[in-house]
Amino acid sequence: MSFISIQFIIFLVILFPLYLICSNKYKWVLLLIASYIFYSFASVKFLIFLLISTISTFIFALIIDNLNKKEDQILSSNDLSVTDKEKQIKSVNFKQNFLLFIVIFINIGMVFFFKQVRSLINIFNLPEAIGFVAFPLGISFYTLQALSYTIDVYRKVIKPEKNIAKYALFISYFPQFMMGPISRFNDLFHQFFIKYSFDKTRFVYGIQRATWGFFKKLIISDRLAVFINATYSNYNDFSGITLLISTFLITLLLYVDFSSYMDIAIGVSNCFGINIQENFKFPLFSKSIQEFWTRWHITLYTWLRDYIFYPLIHSKPMIKLGTYFSNGPFILSSLPVSISILVVWILCGFWHGYEIHYIIVGLYNAMLLILYMFVRRYNKFKIFNKFIGLVFIFLFVWGGPLLRCKHLTDAFNIMYKILHFSLPTNFLGEITTSSLSFYEWGVTIFGIIILFIVDFLKYNNKLNFKNLKYNFVIIYILLVLTIIFGKFGPTTFIYLRF
Repeated sequence: MSFISIQFIIFLVILFPLYLICSNKYKWVLLLIASYIFYSFASVKFLIFLLISTISTFIFALIIDNLNKKEDQILSSNDLSVTDKEKQIKSVNFKQNFLLFIVIFINIGMVFFFKQVRSLINIFNLPEAIGFVAFPLGISFYTLQALSYTIDVYRKVIKPEKNIAKYALFISYFPQFMMGPISRFNDLFHQFFIKYSFDKTRFVYGIQRATWGFFKKLIISDRLAVFINATYSNYNDFSGITLLISTFLITLLLYVDFSSYMDIAIGVSNCFGINIQENFKFPLFSKSIQEFWTRWHITLYTWLRDYIFYPLIHSKPMIKLGTYFSNGPFILSSLPVSISILVVWILCGFWHGYEIHYIIVGLYNAMLLILYMFVRRYNKFKIFNKFIGLVFIFLFVWGGPLLRCKHLTDAFNIMYKILHFSLPTNFLGEITTSSLSFYEWGVTIFGIIILFIVDFLKYNNKLNFKNLKYNFVIIYILLVLTIIFGKFGPTTFIYLRF
Protein backbone atom coordinates (compact mmCIF):
# COMPACT_ATOMS: atom_id res chain seq x y z
CA MET A 1 0.00 0.00 0.00
CA SER A 2 1.64 3.20 -1.16
CA PHE A 3 1.44 6.40 0.87
CA ILE A 4 0.37 8.05 -2.39
CA SER A 5 -2.81 6.07 -2.96
CA ILE A 6 -6.54 6.16 -2.31
CA GLN A 7 -6.19 2.89 -0.37
CA PHE A 8 -3.87 4.58 2.11
CA ILE A 9 -6.26 7.49 2.63
CA ILE A 10 -9.13 5.03 3.25
CA PHE A 11 -6.87 3.03 5.58
CA LEU A 12 -6.20 6.15 7.67
CA VAL A 13 -9.82 7.32 7.62
CA ILE A 14 -10.82 3.96 9.15
CA LEU A 15 -7.85 3.71 11.54
CA PHE A 16 -7.92 7.19 13.12
CA PRO A 17 -11.49 6.98 14.56
CA LEU A 18 -10.78 3.46 15.84
CA TYR A 19 -7.61 4.72 17.51
CA LEU A 20 -9.45 7.62 19.16
CA ILE A 21 -12.21 5.44 20.66
CA CYS A 22 -9.94 2.53 21.53
CA SER A 23 -8.96 2.09 25.18
CA ASN A 24 -5.48 3.38 26.03
CA LYS A 25 -4.64 -0.11 27.22
CA TYR A 26 -5.11 -1.56 23.74
CA LYS A 27 -4.08 1.27 21.42
CA TRP A 28 -0.71 -0.39 20.85
CA VAL A 29 -2.50 -3.61 19.85
CA LEU A 30 -4.53 -1.69 17.27
CA LEU A 31 -1.32 -0.13 15.87
CA LEU A 32 0.33 -3.56 15.67
CA ILE A 33 -2.63 -5.06 13.78
CA ALA A 34 -2.78 -2.02 11.49
CA SER A 35 0.96 -2.26 10.78
CA TYR A 36 0.76 -5.90 9.74
CA ILE A 37 -2.33 -5.24 7.62
CA PHE A 38 -0.51 -2.31 5.98
CA TYR A 39 2.49 -4.49 5.15
CA SER A 40 0.28 -7.32 3.91
CA PHE A 41 -0.97 -5.09 1.11
CA ALA A 42 2.52 -5.27 -0.42
CA SER A 43 2.65 -9.06 -0.11
CA VAL A 44 1.68 -11.54 2.58
CA LYS A 45 4.92 -13.39 1.76
CA PHE A 46 6.92 -10.40 2.96
CA LEU A 47 5.54 -10.97 6.47
CA ILE A 48 7.65 -14.14 6.73
CA PHE A 49 10.90 -12.17 6.59
CA LEU A 50 9.58 -9.46 8.90
CA LEU A 51 8.70 -12.17 11.43
CA ILE A 52 12.10 -13.86 11.07
CA SER A 53 13.84 -10.57 11.81
CA THR A 54 11.49 -9.77 14.71
CA ILE A 55 11.62 -13.20 16.37
CA SER A 56 15.37 -13.74 15.93
CA THR A 57 16.40 -10.37 17.38
CA PHE A 58 13.85 -10.67 20.21
CA ILE A 59 15.03 -14.14 21.32
CA PHE A 60 18.74 -13.47 20.92
CA ALA A 61 18.46 -10.20 22.83
CA LEU A 62 16.87 -12.03 25.77
CA ILE A 63 19.60 -14.68 25.79
CA ILE A 64 22.35 -12.06 25.54
CA ASP A 65 20.75 -10.12 28.41
CA ASN A 66 20.81 -13.26 30.58
CA LEU A 67 24.52 -13.60 29.80
CA ASN A 68 24.97 -9.92 30.72
CA LYS A 69 23.38 -10.63 34.09
CA LYS A 70 25.61 -13.66 34.55
CA GLU A 71 28.65 -11.51 33.76
CA ASP A 72 27.59 -8.96 36.38
CA GLN A 73 27.10 -11.73 38.95
CA ILE A 74 30.56 -13.10 38.29
CA LEU A 75 32.14 -9.66 38.61
CA SER A 76 30.35 -8.94 41.89
CA SER A 77 31.00 -12.39 43.38
CA ASN A 78 33.25 -12.59 46.45
CA ASP A 79 33.53 -16.38 46.30
CA LEU A 80 35.66 -16.54 43.13
CA SER A 81 39.34 -15.90 42.72
CA VAL A 82 40.59 -13.39 40.18
CA THR A 83 41.73 -16.23 37.92
CA ASP A 84 38.35 -17.99 38.08
CA LYS A 85 36.56 -14.71 37.38
CA GLU A 86 38.69 -14.07 34.31
CA LYS A 87 38.10 -17.60 33.03
CA GLN A 88 34.32 -17.44 33.49
CA ILE A 89 34.08 -13.91 32.08
CA LYS A 90 36.03 -15.03 29.02
CA SER A 91 33.58 -17.91 28.52
CA VAL A 92 30.54 -15.62 28.90
CA ASN A 93 32.00 -13.04 26.52
CA PHE A 94 32.63 -15.72 23.93
CA LYS A 95 28.96 -16.78 24.11
CA GLN A 96 27.79 -13.16 23.91
CA ASN A 97 29.94 -12.46 20.86
CA PHE A 98 28.93 -15.71 19.20
CA LEU A 99 25.21 -15.06 19.69
CA LEU A 100 25.57 -11.50 18.41
CA PHE A 101 27.39 -12.81 15.35
CA ILE A 102 24.63 -15.36 14.68
CA VAL A 103 21.78 -12.85 14.90
CA ILE A 104 23.67 -10.40 12.67
CA PHE A 105 24.41 -13.21 10.24
CA ILE A 106 20.74 -14.24 10.06
CA ASN A 107 19.42 -10.73 9.46
CA ILE A 108 22.16 -9.33 7.25
CA GLY A 109 22.17 -12.68 5.43
CA MET A 110 18.53 -12.16 4.42
CA VAL A 111 19.27 -8.66 3.15
CA PHE A 112 22.35 -9.91 1.30
CA PHE A 113 20.40 -12.75 -0.31
CA PHE A 114 17.57 -10.59 -1.60
CA LYS A 115 19.84 -7.80 -2.79
CA GLN A 116 21.95 -10.39 -4.61
CA VAL A 117 18.82 -11.82 -6.24
CA ARG A 118 17.80 -8.32 -7.30
CA SER A 119 21.25 -7.68 -8.75
CA LEU A 120 21.00 -10.86 -10.85
CA ILE A 121 17.54 -9.80 -12.02
CA ASN A 122 18.96 -6.44 -13.13
CA ILE A 123 21.95 -8.03 -14.84
CA PHE A 124 19.85 -10.49 -16.85
CA ASN A 125 16.99 -8.00 -17.46
CA LEU A 126 14.31 -10.22 -15.97
CA PRO A 127 10.77 -8.82 -15.61
CA GLU A 128 10.38 -6.10 -12.97
CA ALA A 129 7.51 -7.98 -11.33
CA ILE A 130 9.92 -10.77 -10.41
CA GLY A 131 12.28 -8.26 -8.82
CA PHE A 132 9.46 -6.70 -6.84
CA VAL A 133 8.36 -10.06 -5.42
CA ALA A 134 11.96 -11.10 -4.78
CA PHE A 135 12.84 -8.09 -2.64
CA PRO A 136 10.77 -7.61 0.55
CA LEU A 137 9.88 -3.93 0.95
CA GLY A 138 11.59 -2.15 3.82
CA ILE A 139 13.89 -5.06 4.74
CA SER A 140 17.01 -2.86 4.68
CA PHE A 141 15.40 -0.39 7.07
CA TYR A 142 13.71 -2.65 9.61
CA THR A 143 16.76 -4.94 9.70
CA LEU A 144 19.00 -2.08 10.84
CA GLN A 145 16.41 -1.05 13.42
CA ALA A 146 16.16 -4.61 14.77
CA LEU A 147 19.94 -4.99 14.89
CA SER A 148 20.42 -1.67 16.69
CA TYR A 149 18.09 -3.01 19.40
CA THR A 150 20.07 -6.26 19.78
CA ILE A 151 23.43 -4.48 19.77
CA ASP A 152 22.22 -2.00 22.39
CA VAL A 153 21.14 -4.92 24.62
CA TYR A 154 24.56 -6.49 24.03
CA ARG A 155 26.23 -3.21 25.05
CA LYS A 156 23.95 -2.95 28.13
CA VAL A 157 22.58 0.36 26.86
CA ILE A 158 18.98 -0.87 27.12
CA LYS A 159 17.08 -3.69 28.77
CA PRO A 160 15.26 -6.09 26.45
CA GLU A 161 11.49 -6.09 26.08
CA LYS A 162 9.88 -9.27 27.45
CA ASN A 163 6.65 -9.04 25.43
CA ILE A 164 7.26 -10.12 21.83
CA ALA A 165 4.05 -8.51 20.56
CA LYS A 166 5.08 -5.13 21.96
CA TYR A 167 8.55 -5.56 20.48
CA ALA A 168 6.97 -6.49 17.13
CA LEU A 169 5.23 -3.10 17.07
CA PHE A 170 8.59 -1.35 17.53
CA ILE A 171 9.91 -3.12 14.42
CA SER A 172 6.78 -2.92 12.26
CA TYR A 173 5.23 0.48 13.14
CA PHE A 174 3.74 1.24 9.72
CA PRO A 175 4.46 4.99 9.22
CA GLN A 176 8.22 4.43 9.37
CA PHE A 177 9.39 0.84 8.94
CA MET A 178 9.36 0.66 5.11
CA MET A 179 11.61 3.67 4.42
CA GLY A 180 12.66 4.89 7.83
CA PRO A 181 13.52 6.78 9.82
CA ILE A 182 15.57 4.03 11.49
CA SER A 183 14.37 4.55 15.06
CA ARG A 184 16.21 3.62 18.25
CA PHE A 185 14.44 1.61 20.92
CA ASN A 186 14.82 4.27 23.64
CA ASP A 187 13.42 6.97 21.37
CA LEU A 188 10.32 5.22 20.03
CA PHE A 189 9.23 2.22 22.09
CA HIS A 190 7.92 3.91 25.25
CA GLN A 191 5.72 6.27 23.22
CA PHE A 192 3.40 3.41 22.21
CA PHE A 193 2.33 2.97 25.85
CA ILE A 194 2.04 6.54 27.10
CA LYS A 195 -1.54 7.52 27.96
CA TYR A 196 -2.93 9.18 24.85
CA SER A 197 -4.96 12.35 25.07
CA PHE A 198 -6.21 13.95 21.88
CA ASP A 199 -4.38 17.19 21.08
CA LYS A 200 -6.21 19.13 18.38
CA THR A 201 -3.22 21.35 17.54
CA ARG A 202 -0.86 18.40 17.20
CA PHE A 203 -3.40 16.40 15.18
CA VAL A 204 -3.94 19.25 12.73
CA TYR A 205 -0.18 19.84 12.49
CA GLY A 206 0.20 16.14 11.62
CA ILE A 207 -2.30 16.50 8.77
CA GLN A 208 -0.54 19.67 7.61
CA ARG A 209 2.86 17.94 7.62
CA ALA A 210 1.49 14.95 5.67
CA THR A 211 -0.22 17.28 3.17
CA TRP A 212 3.11 19.04 2.63
CA GLY A 213 4.59 15.64 1.80
CA PHE A 214 1.86 14.98 -0.79
CA PHE A 215 2.50 18.40 -2.31
CA LYS A 216 6.26 17.78 -2.67
CA LYS A 217 5.77 14.32 -4.13
CA LEU A 218 2.99 15.07 -6.63
CA ILE A 219 3.95 18.61 -7.63
CA ILE A 220 7.77 18.40 -7.73
CA SER A 221 9.22 14.90 -7.38
CA ASP A 222 7.19 13.01 -9.97
CA ARG A 223 7.76 15.75 -12.56
CA LEU A 224 11.51 15.93 -11.97
CA ALA A 225 11.65 12.15 -12.34
CA VAL A 226 10.07 12.41 -15.81
CA PHE A 227 12.73 14.85 -17.01
CA ILE A 228 15.68 13.00 -15.48
CA ASN A 229 14.49 9.62 -16.78
CA ALA A 230 14.04 11.05 -20.28
CA THR A 231 17.48 12.69 -20.43
CA TYR A 232 19.44 9.85 -18.85
CA SER A 233 17.72 7.07 -20.77
CA ASN A 234 18.60 8.74 -24.09
CA TYR A 235 21.59 10.92 -23.16
CA ASN A 236 23.04 10.79 -26.68
CA ASP A 237 20.07 12.84 -27.87
CA PHE A 238 20.72 15.70 -25.43
CA SER A 239 23.32 18.44 -25.19
CA GLY A 240 25.81 18.94 -22.37
CA ILE A 241 23.85 21.82 -20.81
CA THR A 242 20.65 19.75 -20.65
CA LEU A 243 22.51 16.83 -19.06
CA LEU A 244 24.15 19.23 -16.59
CA ILE A 245 20.74 20.54 -15.53
CA SER A 246 19.43 16.98 -15.24
CA THR A 247 22.47 15.96 -13.17
CA PHE A 248 22.01 18.84 -10.72
CA LEU A 249 18.34 17.97 -10.41
CA ILE A 250 19.15 14.39 -9.32
CA THR A 251 20.13 15.54 -5.82
CA LEU A 252 17.01 17.72 -5.62
CA LEU A 253 14.85 14.81 -6.79
CA LEU A 254 16.29 12.44 -4.17
CA TYR A 255 15.77 15.02 -1.45
CA VAL A 256 12.21 15.93 -2.43
CA ASP A 257 11.15 12.32 -3.02
CA PHE A 258 12.64 10.89 0.17
CA SER A 259 11.76 13.82 2.42
CA SER A 260 8.17 13.83 1.12
CA TYR A 261 7.82 10.27 2.42
CA MET A 262 9.28 11.41 5.75
CA ASP A 263 6.82 14.30 5.92
CA ILE A 264 3.91 11.91 5.48
CA ALA A 265 5.35 9.40 7.97
CA ILE A 266 6.05 12.08 10.61
CA GLY A 267 2.69 13.75 10.01
CA VAL A 268 0.65 10.54 10.29
CA SER A 269 2.61 9.53 13.38
CA ASN A 270 1.89 12.90 15.01
CA CYS A 271 -1.81 12.21 14.57
CA PHE A 272 -1.30 9.12 16.76
CA GLY A 273 0.54 11.21 19.34
CA ILE A 274 3.88 9.62 18.50
CA ASN A 275 7.08 11.42 17.54
CA ILE A 276 9.47 9.80 15.10
CA GLN A 277 12.83 11.31 14.33
CA GLU A 278 13.47 13.84 11.59
CA ASN A 279 15.52 12.27 8.80
CA PHE A 280 16.39 15.50 6.99
CA LYS A 281 17.40 18.87 8.40
CA PHE A 282 17.58 21.17 5.40
CA PRO A 283 20.58 19.48 3.70
CA LEU A 284 20.34 21.80 0.68
CA PHE A 285 21.54 24.65 2.93
CA SER A 286 24.70 22.78 3.95
CA LYS A 287 27.98 24.68 3.66
CA SER A 288 30.24 21.62 3.34
CA ILE A 289 30.10 17.95 2.37
CA GLN A 290 30.71 17.02 6.02
CA GLU A 291 27.75 19.10 7.19
CA PHE A 292 25.63 17.73 4.35
CA TRP A 293 25.93 14.17 5.66
CA THR A 294 24.83 15.25 9.14
CA ARG A 295 21.64 16.66 7.60
CA TRP A 296 20.82 14.01 4.97
CA HIS A 297 19.27 10.62 5.85
CA ILE A 298 20.25 11.36 9.44
CA THR A 299 19.15 8.06 10.99
CA LEU A 300 21.19 5.97 8.53
CA TYR A 301 24.19 8.27 9.02
CA THR A 302 24.00 8.00 12.82
CA TRP A 303 23.44 4.21 12.61
CA LEU A 304 26.61 3.77 10.54
CA ARG A 305 28.47 6.14 12.87
CA ASP A 306 27.41 4.46 16.13
CA TYR A 307 27.54 0.80 15.09
CA ILE A 308 30.36 0.71 12.54
CA PHE A 309 32.53 3.86 12.53
CA TYR A 310 33.00 4.26 16.31
CA PRO A 311 33.61 0.53 17.02
CA LEU A 312 36.04 0.39 14.11
CA ILE A 313 38.03 3.49 15.01
CA HIS A 314 38.21 2.37 18.66
CA SER A 315 39.27 -1.18 17.76
CA LYS A 316 42.71 -2.41 18.84
CA PRO A 317 44.21 -2.48 15.30
CA MET A 318 43.14 1.13 14.69
CA ILE A 319 44.40 2.29 18.06
CA LYS A 320 47.76 0.62 17.38
CA LEU A 321 47.90 2.15 13.91
CA GLY A 322 47.11 5.61 15.29
CA THR A 323 49.72 5.24 18.04
CA TYR A 324 52.36 4.08 15.57
CA PHE A 325 51.89 7.13 13.34
CA SER A 326 50.98 9.59 16.10
CA ASN A 327 54.16 11.62 15.61
CA GLY A 328 54.05 11.43 11.81
CA PRO A 329 52.51 13.82 9.28
CA PHE A 330 48.73 14.26 9.26
CA ILE A 331 48.32 12.04 6.21
CA LEU A 332 49.66 9.12 8.31
CA SER A 333 48.28 10.03 11.75
CA SER A 334 44.79 10.31 10.22
CA LEU A 335 44.93 6.81 8.69
CA PRO A 336 42.55 5.28 11.29
CA VAL A 337 39.92 7.93 10.48
CA SER A 338 40.46 7.62 6.72
CA ILE A 339 40.24 3.82 6.77
CA SER A 340 37.12 3.90 8.96
CA ILE A 341 35.43 6.40 6.63
CA LEU A 342 36.32 4.21 3.66
CA VAL A 343 34.90 1.06 5.28
CA VAL A 344 31.68 2.82 6.36
CA TRP A 345 31.02 4.20 2.88
CA ILE A 346 31.76 0.93 1.12
CA LEU A 347 29.25 -0.73 3.43
CA CYS A 348 26.82 2.13 2.75
CA GLY A 349 27.22 1.38 -0.96
CA PHE A 350 26.45 -2.29 -0.33
CA TRP A 351 23.41 -1.28 1.75
CA HIS A 352 21.98 0.48 -1.29
CA GLY A 353 22.65 -2.49 -3.58
CA TYR A 354 25.29 -4.87 -4.87
CA GLU A 355 25.47 -3.41 -8.37
CA ILE A 356 28.91 -1.94 -9.05
CA HIS A 357 27.67 1.64 -9.39
CA TYR A 358 26.47 1.67 -5.76
CA ILE A 359 29.90 0.57 -4.58
CA ILE A 360 31.55 3.23 -6.76
CA VAL A 361 29.22 5.88 -5.27
CA GLY A 362 30.23 4.73 -1.78
CA LEU A 363 33.92 5.01 -2.68
CA TYR A 364 33.34 8.38 -4.32
CA ASN A 365 31.66 9.83 -1.22
CA ALA A 366 34.37 8.39 1.04
CA MET A 367 37.09 9.98 -1.07
CA LEU A 368 35.28 13.34 -1.02
CA LEU A 369 35.07 13.28 2.79
CA ILE A 370 38.70 12.21 3.21
CA LEU A 371 39.93 14.76 0.68
CA TYR A 372 37.84 17.48 2.34
CA MET A 373 39.43 16.58 5.69
CA PHE A 374 42.93 17.01 4.19
CA VAL A 375 42.12 20.21 2.32
CA ARG A 376 40.68 21.79 5.48
CA ARG A 377 43.72 20.66 7.44
CA TYR A 378 46.29 22.10 5.06
CA ASN A 379 44.36 25.20 4.04
CA LYS A 380 46.22 28.09 5.65
CA PHE A 381 43.71 30.69 4.52
CA LYS A 382 40.61 30.14 6.66
CA ILE A 383 38.75 32.74 4.62
CA PHE A 384 38.52 30.14 1.83
CA ASN A 385 36.86 27.48 4.01
CA LYS A 386 33.32 28.38 2.87
CA PHE A 387 34.40 28.35 -0.76
CA ILE A 388 36.11 24.97 -0.29
CA GLY A 389 32.96 23.60 1.35
CA LEU A 390 30.82 24.69 -1.61
CA VAL A 391 33.32 23.18 -4.07
CA PHE A 392 32.94 19.80 -2.38
CA ILE A 393 29.15 20.13 -2.41
CA PHE A 394 29.44 20.74 -6.16
CA LEU A 395 31.65 17.64 -6.53
CA PHE A 396 29.08 15.59 -4.63
CA VAL A 397 26.29 16.75 -6.94
CA TRP A 398 28.59 16.13 -9.92
CA GLY A 399 28.68 12.44 -8.93
CA GLY A 400 24.96 12.09 -9.72
CA PRO A 401 25.51 10.01 -12.89
CA LEU A 402 27.42 7.40 -10.85
CA LEU A 403 24.32 6.84 -8.71
CA ARG A 404 21.72 7.19 -11.46
CA CYS A 405 23.34 5.03 -14.17
CA LYS A 406 23.45 1.25 -13.75
CA HIS A 407 26.42 0.99 -16.13
CA LEU A 408 29.58 2.97 -15.46
CA THR A 409 30.15 3.53 -19.18
CA ASP A 410 26.87 5.45 -19.35
CA ALA A 411 27.84 7.54 -16.31
CA PHE A 412 31.25 8.41 -17.78
CA ASN A 413 29.72 9.19 -21.18
CA ILE A 414 27.30 11.62 -19.54
CA MET A 415 30.11 13.27 -17.57
CA TYR A 416 32.14 13.52 -20.78
CA LYS A 417 29.26 15.22 -22.61
CA ILE A 418 28.79 17.67 -19.73
CA LEU A 419 32.51 18.55 -19.70
CA HIS A 420 32.40 19.14 -23.44
CA PHE A 421 29.84 21.82 -22.75
CA SER A 422 27.57 22.50 -25.71
CA LEU A 423 24.50 24.66 -26.24
CA PRO A 424 21.72 23.26 -28.43
CA THR A 425 20.29 25.35 -31.22
CA ASN A 426 16.86 24.98 -29.63
CA PHE A 427 17.42 24.68 -25.88
CA LEU A 428 13.79 25.20 -24.86
CA GLY A 429 12.69 22.61 -27.38
CA GLU A 430 15.24 20.12 -26.08
CA ILE A 431 14.27 20.29 -22.41
CA THR A 432 10.60 19.84 -23.26
CA THR A 433 11.01 17.08 -25.83
CA SER A 434 9.86 13.70 -24.49
CA SER A 435 9.80 15.06 -20.94
CA LEU A 436 7.97 18.08 -19.59
CA SER A 437 5.89 20.62 -21.47
CA PHE A 438 6.24 24.36 -20.77
CA TYR A 439 3.20 24.08 -18.52
CA GLU A 440 4.73 21.16 -16.60
CA TRP A 441 8.01 23.04 -16.21
CA GLY A 442 6.11 26.06 -14.93
CA VAL A 443 4.35 23.99 -12.26
CA THR A 444 7.63 22.27 -11.31
CA ILE A 445 9.55 25.54 -10.93
CA PHE A 446 6.65 27.01 -8.97
CA GLY A 447 6.78 24.01 -6.61
CA ILE A 448 10.57 24.25 -6.22
CA ILE A 449 10.34 27.95 -5.36
CA ILE A 450 7.74 27.20 -2.66
CA LEU A 451 9.92 24.34 -1.38
CA PHE A 452 12.98 26.58 -0.96
CA ILE A 453 10.96 29.39 0.63
CA VAL A 454 9.36 27.02 3.16
CA ASP A 455 12.65 25.26 3.93
CA PHE A 456 14.42 28.59 4.33
CA LEU A 457 11.76 29.85 6.75
CA LYS A 458 11.87 26.58 8.72
CA TYR A 459 15.68 26.68 8.74
CA ASN A 460 15.51 30.12 10.34
CA ASN A 461 12.63 29.19 12.70
CA LYS A 462 10.28 31.72 11.09
CA LEU A 463 7.22 29.46 10.90
CA ASN A 464 4.83 28.88 13.79
CA PHE A 465 3.16 25.47 13.57
CA LYS A 466 1.44 25.74 16.95
CA ASN A 467 -1.23 28.09 15.61
CA LEU A 468 -4.33 26.06 14.78
CA LYS A 469 -5.87 28.53 12.30
CA TYR A 470 -2.51 28.95 10.59
CA ASN A 471 -2.25 25.18 10.05
CA PHE A 472 -5.80 24.99 8.67
CA VAL A 473 -4.97 27.68 6.12
CA ILE A 474 -1.79 25.83 5.06
CA ILE A 475 -3.69 22.53 4.71
CA TYR A 476 -6.35 24.19 2.55
CA ILE A 477 -3.80 25.88 0.27
CA LEU A 478 -1.68 22.73 -0.11
CA LEU A 479 -4.72 20.57 -0.84
CA VAL A 480 -6.05 22.96 -3.47
CA LEU A 481 -2.64 23.25 -5.18
CA THR A 482 -2.05 19.49 -5.05
CA ILE A 483 -5.49 18.64 -6.45
CA ILE A 484 -5.19 21.20 -9.26
CA PHE A 485 -1.53 20.74 -10.21
CA GLY A 486 -0.62 17.30 -8.85
CA LYS A 487 0.74 14.74 -11.31
CA PHE A 488 -1.57 11.84 -10.53
CA GLY A 489 -1.02 8.31 -11.77
CA PRO A 490 1.05 5.24 -10.89
CA THR A 491 3.91 6.35 -8.65
CA THR A 492 6.34 5.02 -6.08
CA PHE A 493 9.11 6.31 -3.86
CA ILE A 494 12.70 5.96 -5.04
CA TYR A 495 14.03 4.64 -1.72
CA LEU A 496 11.56 1.74 -1.64
CA ARG A 497 13.97 -0.07 -3.94
CA PHE A 498 16.63 0.02 -1.21
